[in-house]
Amino acid sequence: MSFPAETKDEFARLRDEIGRGTRVVSLGGLTSIASKAYVLSRLQTETKKTFVVVTDSNKETETFECDLEFWSRQLRNSPIEARKSKIQTLPSFESDIYANVSPHAETLEKRALALWLLTGAQPDFLVLPAKSLITRTLAPAEILKLGAIVKLDEDQAPDHLIEKLVAGGYVREEPIKNIGEFSVRGGILDVWSPTMELPVRIEFFGDTVDSIREFDPETQLSTGQLKEISVAPMREFAAVSKDFRDWAFFARERFPDEKYARALLDRTQFADEGEDFSGWEFLFPLAQPRNSSVFDFLPGCVFVVDEPAIVEQTLVSIYESFERRYKDIVDAGEIGLEPDELFLNGASVREKFESKPRLELRSLGRLAAAAGTTNSRSARGD
Repeated sequence: MSFPAETKDEFARLRDEIGRGTRVVSLGGLTSIASKAYVLSRLQTETKKTFVVVTDSNKETETFECDLEFWSRQLRNSPIEARKSKIQTLPSFESDIYANVSPHAETLEKRALALWLLTGAQPDFLVLPAKSLITRTLAPAEILKLGAIVKLDEDQAPDHLIEKLVAGGYVREEPIKNIGEFSVRGGILDVWSPTMELPVRIEFFGDTVDSIREFDPETQLSTGQLKEISVAPMREFAAVSKDFRDWAFFARERFPDEKYARALLDRTQFADEGEDFSGWEFLFPLAQPRNSSVFDFLPGCVFVVDEPAIVEQTLVSIYESFERRYKDIVDAGEIGLEPDELFLNGASVREKFESKPRLELRSLGRLAAAAGTTNSRSARGD
């Protein structure tokens, strides 16, 4: 696929404006995610910048990811395995933050992996829904500490690595069969990180990594030797028994009113024993404040807002829902954190956007869709 001849100059000017870092560029006439993904893939290929694509929801994020992978492979003539690491997604928590329900494990895993990878090499694309854009998380340096790089013949105290696995959401199983599990037998540690196709067996000689081998989880037989592996966290915040006990202390200070007694007891009876409880992820900033957001992981990127009017209305609805639900639980004697403790407010998001170049994608109707061209494109300063 290529641009019609009459649109090549338009694309060149668009590419040049993005390359110069023009504050806001509007692109109209692309009425499908597939066509938008094609243009973005072309722009990324030629500008070599990281594009952060902001969508309306997790559903649109998944569609964008598939189409970007397709066009990236086509434009660079590379296999899918070579492109996956270059296109990352950061899904949003879809559960009600005030319903005492924990996020789905798959969402936790995907978010943790994306944030951990962002502490290393920047991807070609990060695709995320508007809700993820405003979600507070730990700083990049703290996210980096949740995972580990294990190298052959280097010192890596097994006890410290095991503590990190537990804090990062891994579950101990014998034998391991799924991603996010680990097992320990003497000086041997088996672990299956989401960064790996197969689990690995790490053998220690004292605190030194003596061997790293991939193995088949069904047969338990080794399939290959490795010199280095990356072990990513399974969730984006660390939590061990002590952290839950600390949380119980802070919770009693935060909610001393008698009307919260029952709701507080429902959580502290677990937290005092060092155990988690349903929905703890949205209460834990009491013990571990989350002062960062995805903006802090992305220096030098270009934000791409798909259908700005829709994204803006989505954010308005999200903020209104947060305020309404928070008032409901306070009136009902339930405990919960204020929305600003879990998400950036509107003013903060606008301020952060001001410092980033931005490409806005808008659909303009049938004529543009039929021609497959960019009907209008304008650059303006804020």
